[in-house]
Amino acid sequence: MDKQNNHYIPKCLIKRWKTSNNKNDGVYVLDLKSKTIDFNKSTGRKAFSFASVNDLYILTEDNDRNINLENWFDGLENSLSLFIDKVNRKETNLFKNIGHLNKLIMCLVSFEFRSRYFFEKSLEYLDDNEELRKEFNDKSSIQIILENVVNGTTDYTNHFFPVEFIIWESSVSILLCDRPLLFEIIDGVSFFPLTPKLLLSFKKTTDKTTINYQIADDVLISRFNQMIIEKARDWIVSNEKDKLEYIKNHNNFDQFDDEISINRLKTLIKGYEY
Repeated sequence: MDKQNNHYIPKCLIKRWKTSNNKNDGVYVLDLKSKTIDFNKSTGRKAFSFASVNDLYILTEDNDRNINLENWFDGLENSLSLFIDKVNRKETNLFKNIGHLNKLIMCLVSFEFRSRYFFEKSLEYLDDNEELRKEFNDKSSIQIILENVVNGTTDYTNHFFPVEFIIWESSVSILLCDRPLLFEIIDGVSFFPLTPKLLLSFKKTTDKTTINYQIADDVLISRFNQMIIEKARDWIVSNEKDKLEYIKNHNNFDQFDDEISINRLKTLIKGYEY
């Protein structure tokens, strides 16, 4: 079936954490529900299957499958993949035009709204608010969410121009999780992991769009990794199995709060209609 397997974290990002277990190439994954660490292969039909859900972004009506959102994400992910390739080479001329820059920002911002967990909580919220759903002409909860993911992403993207990028090079391994964007967490600065050794920060600036490469101190990366641990709801990936073992044994994942994310969700839904 076309576009059935929807990766909410794209394979083009997960593959940056690829390593080898002496038999296969893949990534080490800590499953937060089972508290187990597995090695997920990077090839085959089940490549990075831990980061996908069947038909997560698909609206089905009268046996007709609307795959517009999945196609939209595919296009955005291509811009992210090209960007990571270029910063790996420390290029400074990263965008051919403003459209390419806009596409990358849109891709980064979309991670605030595209996780399995976000969709789960969004549907719970709407299903519990019948009066709110009526404001959307009795559309289904999933249709409201799908439409507002696009609208919310577009609106947030428009707030970021011009943008200041900093690529932080790290000697400490950086973590990836199912909700990797730390959105405007400190003075309007957002953070996003690009590879186990590269962390991106970006914020709106008053001048022109810039990009700089800097060396990250261990404190910055340690704080980022801890925030990733606290934001994760399904899984955490590292290129170091021992690091996942430590995380599993020293964290109570049930204690972490979601107030900020849920409040942003409520604002998103009430603020937009397709």
